[in-house]
Amino acid sequence: MKRFKWSLFSLISLLLLLAACSNDESKQYFVKAENEKIEHIHGAGYWGEEGTPVIATHGGPFEYRGEVWYKTTRNNHDYMGFQTTKDGFYSSGHPEKGSDLKNPLGLVKSTDKGENLDKLAFYGEVDFHYLGASYETGTVYVYNEVQNPKIGTGFFYSKNKGKDWTQLELNGMLASSIRGFDVHPSKDNIIAIYGEEGMFLSENYGKDFSLIPTKGVVTSLTFKNDSIIHSMVEDNKVSLHETNLSNNQGTILAAPSLNNENIPIYLEVNPLTEDEMMMVTTKNDVYVSEGQEAKWNKILSNGEME
Repeated sequence: MKRFKWSLFSLISLLLLLAACSNDESKQYFVKAENEKIEHIHGAGYWGEEGTPVIATHGGPFEYRGEVWYKTTRNNHDYMGFQTTKDGFYSSGHPEKGSDLKNPLGLVKSTDKGENLDKLAFYGEVDFHYLGASYETGTVYVYNEVQNPKIGTGFFYSKNKGKDWTQLELNGMLASSIRGFDVHPSKDNIIAIYGEEGMFLSENYGKDFSLIPTKGVVTSLTFKNDSIIHSMVEDNKVSLHETNLSNNQGTILAAPSLNNENIPIYLEVNPLTEDEMMMVTTKNDVYVSEGQEAKWNKILSNGEME
């Protein structure tokens, strides 16, 4: 009888232990992403104290650490205009299916990788596809495509998390079309917009712009502290370039072998170590480059985990 009681106690203990483990797993915010196929990438960057690579997808953020991809177990929102900063990220987009959040998200911010979202502005009103932010200062720039009661169409920036907005004057901005833009990581007065003619640079919060012409079509760009990195298509081939901000002198950088059928759409520099960069292409390839030798490693191929 005593032996039976001990066995029953052991069984109960085992069941309780398994239940506790199951609860711990359900509480985990990030788990290994296995057999995942990513169809759309709407932003990229480096976040957290360790500068971990992250991409924003239709199914929430995916981060890459220890040569393994991890996905979120909840709050898998369709982030648009995703932009990492020193203390978290800004974004817009649409809530996941079944969420109590309004659609669209407007301008939101998170300081815990999306476990919680602060609804800053335009909640339930606007979906910003074009959004940028200064990594250090948190100043936000947006391109608003649809007029709303607070701001009209065009470029605006906010230095107080969306409470007040100032429209960019865009003097000298003569691009026939706009493909995208980026904001300097520490000097929030510096913004670069790229289009058919090349890169347009402003150093006074978008009041005045000067053209930095390029031989080919710029497909993406990002800032280092003292330079701009941009990808370009010329003669159906993709190349990578660095332009010094002080004298506009350019150098050619090593790049993955790509053509006009698979162009870079996001370039990001790790703000914690500028030797590391990330590139995302139209076919959902993701590359990371580490060290001065500029060797590019593919960590996502056609949306599938490497």
